[in-house]
Amino acid sequence: MAPFRWPLPKQDLMLSMEVAARNPTKAGDWDAIAKVLCQEFTTDDKPVLLTGRACRERLDRLIDKYKDEDKKSLKR
Repeated sequence: MAPFRWPLPKQDLMLSMEVAARNPTKAGDWDAIAKVLCQEFTTDDKPVLLTGRACRERLDRLIDKYKDEDKKSLKR
């Protein structure tokens, strides 16, 4: 199975909503989020397997990207 890519903004939004709803603090919380998102992203022809770590790292990257863009806009 090929690694999962986060190609759609809709998937980032779903990740963000799950994190906001659950407020994860430990690894088990992130694994629960990954399990929910696996079920949502899986299609008949393309199964998806996510880990809690992958979800946490993706959210961290999204937050870092937002902070960088925010700093650029404040400098203008």
